[in-house]
Amino acid sequence: MRVFDWFEYHATARPEIPFLRQDGRSLSYAEAERFANRWANALLRLGLGVGDRAAYLSTNSIDMGVMFIAMAKAGVAPVMLNYRLAPREWQWILADSAPRILFARGAEYVTAIEALRPQLAGIEHFVALDTEPPPGWMDMAGFLALGSDQRPAVPVSRDDMYYLIYTSGTTGHPKGVMISHKNIIAHVEQSMVASSASRAPGQRALVATPLYHAAGALRIATAAINGSTVVLMEHFEAKAFVRLLEQERIATCNMVPSIIQMLLDEVPDIASRDFSHLQVIYYGAAPISVPLLRRAMAVFRCDLIQGYGLTESAGGIAYLNEYDHQKALDGRPGLLRSTGRPVVLADVRIFDAEDREVPRGTVGELVVRGPNVMKGYWSNPEATAEAMRGGWLHSGDAASMDEEGYVYLHDRIKDMIVSGGTNIYPREIEGALAEHPDIADVAVIGVPDPKWGEAVMAICVLRPGVRPPSEEALIAFCRERIGGYKIPRRYAFVDALPRNPSGKVLKRVLRAPYWKDADRAIG
Repeated sequence: MRVFDWFEYHATARPEIPFLRQDGRSLSYAEAERFANRWANALLRLGLGVGDRAAYLSTNSIDMGVMFIAMAKAGVAPVMLNYRLAPREWQWILADSAPRILFARGAEYVTAIEALRPQLAGIEHFVALDTEPPPGWMDMAGFLALGSDQRPAVPVSRDDMYYLIYTSGTTGHPKGVMISHKNIIAHVEQSMVASSASRAPGQRALVATPLYHAAGALRIATAAINGSTVVLMEHFEAKAFVRLLEQERIATCNMVPSIIQMLLDEVPDIASRDFSHLQVIYYGAAPISVPLLRRAMAVFRCDLIQGYGLTESAGGIAYLNEYDHQKALDGRPGLLRSTGRPVVLADVRIFDAEDREVPRGTVGELVVRGPNVMKGYWSNPEATAEAMRGGWLHSGDAASMDEEGYVYLHDRIKDMIVSGGTNIYPREIEGALAEHPDIADVAVIGVPDPKWGEAVMAICVLRPGVRPPSEEALIAFCRERIGGYKIPRRYAFVDALPRNPSGKVLKRVLRAPYWKDADRAIG
């Protein structure tokens, strides 16, 4: 099976169900099928085929959602460009991925790509989706006129790429992750087993995550496979998000704990809204505190499920499900520090530096193998060999697993703080400070220290209207919750923490000003 096999079934069996909705516009499965077929056939007419790449630059749009299906039908792997990057960063990704065609939506992005064209000699075709095309470009109508709306007959294998997605590149250049149809279908099956949500065709999911990111792209694939409807937001905005949850009768959505906190604090009438259709909020990137969990469950009146995954694993590999959250409320709050148990058919273990499995409760590197794990890194056999040592995908995350099989993330291995020769994991400290009634968000980093090498520092975001607690008060608060050697002795207060589109804090950005004049820096 390929992702589009499922999509084509729904387009035939349930043609009128909406596949995508945005800003009042709705595209049914039947309409999306004809659009995708014409798009795929136009690609084939231009000579593209299985294994070729096509770049796409856009904010979230219905066209972009259809693009995933269209390119899959032609066997072409989309390369979704992060619209938040600088043009020179697009240039590097385009040179590395070598697409034969590029689509851009929006005058701003068409203009930016046109300025780069002298450096993009390998790209044969340029298409402007919704704006007047510059000389040498096609408009979307002219491009689609090349194809018919009949289903293309292309020998696409389940092992062929579904998309080529570039990592965020925390150090050096980003790497292109090759995700196949098989990987995607495995992820969807694994997540469906792990979730409490029903899978009725036409059920609606709200997506504000950028579709260039795995979390957003996977929502499109999930809908295509289970026949559900994706309601898209071009950009996240708190009040609009809540309005759509209510008006569009949303059943599932993705958030991070900081977004949940923002909605509860910044939407005054949120407790009186009708969320009766909402079944599950999926969250990740950080643990949730017991007080925030209780508030969220009281307001949204639905299950919460935490997921942990990697771009390289095509999504979630461990989930803390609704039963686990209830256990936490019933007297096991420590479970909320866990990211849950591994999904079905994913073998998750904890290895030491020599790739030997460690005893339960011991911190090491989380590794995984299974049908969801990537094909490898595009045109980078050395990085692939390093990441896939011994057939295991090495996550780069420091973690432990308890006797019940719950996985506890301690941090990215590179984020570990070494103070006086002792390993300190910021995640545990962040969890303690997140319980403080005045702190809305927090990140803990290591900063230079002449005596200990690194010292522990907490960078905090306060709740609206409160004054910063004193360092002495925060130290006393931490002392009741964590060991003395872990307690931050330095604190800073900021309006917001820098995050990537998936909600993960960019700690390298926070560390940079403290390490710029030091003898060494932490990547």
